[in-house]
Amino acid sequence: MRVLLIFLFIFSFGNEIETINKRLNKLDFYIKYQQYQNLNALKNKINSLKTKIYNLKHKHLNKTELDNLKLQLIAYQKQFDIMSGGKENLFDSIIIIEPLPKPFHITNPFGIFSGINYNKKIKNQIEKYENKYNELDEILLLLKNKKRFIVKENNSTKLSKIDKELQDFGLAKSIYFSKLQQYKTEAKLYIQTMKEEEQAQIYKLITLIITIFISILFFTLIKLGLKKYAQNLENIYLINKILNFLNLTIIVIIIAFFYIDNATYLITILGFASAGIAIAMKDWFMNIFGWFVIITTGNFKVGDRIKIILQNGQIEIVGDVIDITISRIVIHEDVTLSTYLKNRRAGRIVFVPNNVIFTNPIFNYTHSGLRAVWDGIDITITFDSNYKKAEYLAKEITKKYSKGYTDITRKQLNKLRNIYNIKNTNVEPRIYTFIGEYGIVISCWYLNNYATMNLRSKLSSELLDAFLKEDDIKIAYNTLNIKMKNEQIDETKISL
Repeated sequence: MRVLLIFLFIFSFGNEIETINKRLNKLDFYIKYQQYQNLNALKNKINSLKTKIYNLKHKHLNKTELDNLKLQLIAYQKQFDIMSGGKENLFDSIIIIEPLPKPFHITNPFGIFSGINYNKKIKNQIEKYENKYNELDEILLLLKNKKRFIVKENNSTKLSKIDKELQDFGLAKSIYFSKLQQYKTEAKLYIQTMKEEEQAQIYKLITLIITIFISILFFTLIKLGLKKYAQNLENIYLINKILNFLNLTIIVIIIAFFYIDNATYLITILGFASAGIAIAMKDWFMNIFGWFVIITTGNFKVGDRIKIILQNGQIEIVGDVIDITISRIVIHEDVTLSTYLKNRRAGRIVFVPNNVIFTNPIFNYTHSGLRAVWDGIDITITFDSNYKKAEYLAKEITKKYSKGYTDITRKQLNKLRNIYNIKNTNVEPRIYTFIGEYGIVISCWYLNNYATMNLRSKLSSELLDAFLKEDDIKIAYNTLNIKMKNEQIDETKISL
């Protein structure tokens, strides 16, 4: 088909030789060949000048003429060096095949895409040089047709020139074919090498995915088993967190061992890197270490009611732990006595960095199953009140309303004695009587749910009602006694 097109191209014009020359002058190989011939002509001029200069030197002729010839020689030599580019041989000038890029080692799955691009590049280069080889075929065909017309002209000079061109291009085609075959063989070997690298990475990736899947499945089955058989939901949450962390750590280690060939090199790099990172990200690492301490010690966990004091007591956070991440403790504020006395705000989600456990006190209201804390209410009566009756009423009221918490706490403390050295396990309400500045202080202490506000409010109203019903018990407040000498008034109390 290509040959037919060339013939149609040749015979569609009036002047056949001119048409052939136009086509030849568009072909890259022929252009380079013409450049090579020009280079040879320039080389002949240089040799001729060298001969003239040699002869003039021995004949001792005009020095000016000799200098002019030398200048011409230098100019021609520079032009020759530029045109030749270090390639004076015919085949080096027109047969230029770029070396193939060497195959590389694929070390990770992303390298597969580089391998695909590499194979594509190799195939494009092969196709490029095959087209070049076809160009040599076209040149030879055009030259043969050109010779046919020159033979008719009976021009021996042109015929000699065309024969030389046919000989040169015939030899060039033979050499090019040999180089191209060698090039293809080398390319095939390189492509095969890259395919093997790609297949190895694909198999490695599949193995990695299967390994990770098995790891995830294993930990998922453990978590499902815990949900089915474990009773304590808070413990399940904590264990799930630990299992997720272990699973992620194992996956990272698996990936590292799959794609890090030199473990010693990895350890060295990690050693230097971790030292710098530890300094730059000290707080972040302390958060991670704090998380590890929280998880392993069990001082508090998700679901516990805790109080954290920050900034030297300026901030108090009381609420339920709703999450413990690797960097922070998440607390949901509740309406508590601290809220009432200090914050006047509640219901917020508070994020506290894990490293606070090393520098700040943390109060756990629900540690190891405890659900009650000691709470106290102070009520002041006047010095002339029947404080014995007040003590009795306070004790009966606190005993009545805190009985449920007292019974539960007694059982919980008995369990805790197996873990901690707890000596005092008295859980009955305690009533203390103190002499205050403005009267007698009746201090009532009782066990209450860690959300103390409801029972505290109930007891406060009950104590007030009980004391106000008694004629010999009076609630005290800030007062001054003023004695006045007067016929009508002997003593007057003025409230402040």
